Amino acid sequence: HAPAAAGSSDPHPFSLPGATEHYAAPRPVRAEHVRIELDLDFTQRTLAGTCTTRVSAVRTVSTVTFDAVDLDVTGARVDGRSAAFSNSGAHVRVELPRALEAGQACDIALTYRARPRRGLYFWGPDAGYPDRPLQAWTQGQDIDARCWFPCLDTPAQKATSEVIATFPANMTSLSNGVLVSDVTTGDRRTQHHRMAQPHAPYLVTLVVGEFDEATDTAGTTPLRYLFPKGRREDALRCVARTPKMIAAYESLTGEPYPWSGYAQVFVTEFILGGMEHTTATTLVDTVLHDARAHLDYTAEPLISHELAHQWFGDLLTCRDWPHGWLNEGFATYFEVLWKERGDNQDEADHHRALDLEAYLTETRERYARPIVARKFQAPMDLFDRHLYEKGGLVLHELRRRVGDDLFVRALRHYVASHRHGVVETVDLARAFEQATGHNLDPVFDQYVFSPGHPELKVEVRYEADDARLRINVRQVQRTDSGTPVFRLPLEVVLTVNGEDTRHRLELTDAEHRFHLPCPAAPTQVRVDPRRDVLGTLDVDKAVGLWREELAKAPEARARTEAAHALGKDGGLRSVEALGRALKDTTLFWATRAACAKALGRIRTPEARALLLDAAVTEHPRVRRAVVAALGEFRHDVEVATRLRALLKAGDASYFVEAEAARGLGRVRAPDALPLLEAVAARPSFQDVIGAGAMDGLAETQDAAAFPVAVARTAYGQPAFLRRAAVSAVAKLAEVANRKREAVDLFAQLLRDPQFRVQLAVCDAASTLGDRRLLPALEGTTFSDPRTRRYAREAVRALREGAPQAREVASLREELDALKQETRTLREKLETLTLNAQPAAATRKPPSKRAAKRGRTPPPKRKR
Repeated sequence: HAPAAAGSSDPHPFSLPGATEHYAAPRPVRAEHVRIELDLDFTQRTLAGTCTTRVSAVRTVSTVTFDAVDLDVTGARVDGRSAAFSNSGAHVRVELPRALEAGQACDIALTYRARPRRGLYFWGPDAGYPDRPLQAWTQGQDIDARCWFPCLDTPAQKATSEVIATFPANMTSLSNGVLVSDVTTGDRRTQHHRMAQPHAPYLVTLVVGEFDEATDTAGTTPLRYLFPKGRREDALRCVARTPKMIAAYESLTGEPYPWSGYAQVFVTEFILGGMEHTTATTLVDTVLHDARAHLDYTAEPLISHELAHQWFGDLLTCRDWPHGWLNEGFATYFEVLWKERGDNQDEADHHRALDLEAYLTETRERYARPIVARKFQAPMDLFDRHLYEKGGLVLHELRRRVGDDLFVRALRHYVASHRHGVVETVDLARAFEQATGHNLDPVFDQYVFSPGHPELKVEVRYEADDARLRINVRQVQRTDSGTPVFRLPLEVVLTVNGEDTRHRLELTDAEHRFHLPCPAAPTQVRVDPRRDVLGTLDVDKAVGLWREELAKAPEARARTEAAHALGKDGGLRSVEALGRALKDTTLFWATRAACAKALGRIRTPEARALLLDAAVTEHPRVRRAVVAALGEFRHDVEVATRLRALLKAGDASYFVEAEAARGLGRVRAPDALPLLEAVAARPSFQDVIGAGAMDGLAETQDAAAFPVAVARTAYGQPAFLRRAAVSAVAKLAEVANRKREAVDLFAQLLRDPQFRVQLAVCDAASTLGDRRLLPALEGTTFSDPRTRRYAREAVRALREGAPQAREVASLREELDALKQETRTLREKLETLTLNAQPAAATRKPPSKRAAKRGRTPPPKRKR
């Protein structure tokens, strides 16, 4: 909804103290139909309602227990007759007048009032945000449906539903299914929605507010788009390709869009990026964007993700949350599949690379866990980069094992076999086996039920005497925490005399040596050319191969990987190759951006000159990467002058301006503070310019920037800017000698009404590195389970003595100095080598036998 280095071990265990094993709830009764009647009071932020649930008995039962958190239940009726009940504050237990035998059914109605803290949210203007619209909306995933209506709150309890809501007459509502009645009486309006097909409780939705609306169709499916008044063009930029997405997903799944219609509504302050309620997706309105943002931003990954859930999550639903990757992994991978069909293969590969990096970052910085894990404190703990990104990458791994055609066949078989049902991982494994004939249990065991991933070190050497290429592959991941030695294919493409030859290497052990026939020295050796492997890949080969691949590889991903490798090499010829590729407007933009990043990493005068020359390149995403790379040239007067001029003049792209602000701080320009303070006030999409200015202020390590950052954390400041300011405060506190003030501020912000600000504080706590924050982190009651999780991780980091920001910055500067010295020595050595080549060429080469006897191995070039 939409957040590992070779040989690394888990930074921390996934399960925190107090975690317990979770299994699917027992189901002595089945929910068949849920009718929710609500009256919303926006002034008091309360609701009054009756929820009637028709249940049928699976076995003999005399009581039925509903999940109901903080609901003041005032009465219970069974088939219209009063019934005894008890309410613990978390569950309501209803005594049935007579026991139900297996197969018998009854209607249980609970009347209640509530001022919900979760599940249903009221929003409106206040002193800090006077322009915020008056709205109410629900969000029930994972187990928050119980916070706004009593229910059997588990994904497996699918039932038909209807929602009858009463609210101010100037508003409208959206819920699941179709609108069956709409009645206004005086200043109150009642709308009745009915959902005729069964779905899980967490998918029941209600949104109430004032919206503009647009309509469309996808074949025979009616589409609705609801958005804030006056934002029609911005909304259509987000959703315009929805009909094409639906057609693509129908083709992939073999299942026509399964519901009566599809609506998308943009709401204020939504606590997720989006939520796939059946027939009616709710989206956060901050993704609405103008034409300027559209130069280098699109909401389509979010739009395509939530749409995919209408099949994976809504039509097929995970039986319980440990198998939630069957919802989220599918939706995440369908972002990639939409990129393939809606854009092109290069965009899809790039998007998948971002998914891989997101997952790997989580394993480096937080933990590695099996995707299917049962030991946790709250189900929301599972909604991480493993559930989403790794889950999607596992589907790609299945695809590359069986091939495109069989993959689609298996998808269609899986959907057809389980539509309107609940699924576990074994159901997907069996569907693939039945549709393809492949037993993929080893893939599921290694990638889904075990933590970690393969960490491959590949050494490539050409052996001219034997006319062959030697490839050594080692798996270097630690296996003492449950991570296995993986069995996987590895594709290698050799280019010899202009012709490509593909080889599929099968890895089964921790170390392999392969010899591939190669009649002449290859000009390219592309290992995993589209970067398909779910894991890390460290390739050691001659730098000339990398340069040739940057120039001529047919896969954009291979060229991008070559750019990264040449950035690590840093030699003169590599700089020249990167410069040529950066200027080549025919190359995929992400490859050019990688070249800019590599040149920034190299940081030589030649690299700087190439970046300064490319700072006016037309493509906004490439220009953004160039400006970001210029920020690597610390204390460089010319670079600072260029960044300052860019900030003053502005740029067509919000994001380029943001990088210029960030970079001006990173180069430590002496007069950066006044300009960055002014830039922080510039309005922009998602406050990206202001956030860049906050990051820049933090990078200056100027004590005078501390009060500027503190001021921007205040309630009433733009939301994204506040979060960036929290991070800046943590980074500046020590240099300003004001850590006590930062601790007090953070303790206050942990109770902020915006939960994302609370998250920002938890994230910044280890950077601040002050244990005086522990009482606030441990003593604050957080209503959002994500904040609770991050607060516990922050506590752990502080207790373990995570490095403080100042120490890290100092170490970084020392490392930068060492790298610069190394580059200078490398350049001198390369110049001497080039000068010595003509003389060496006149010498008589040694005999073949002597060469074999005394041959010196070529120097290693590591990516």
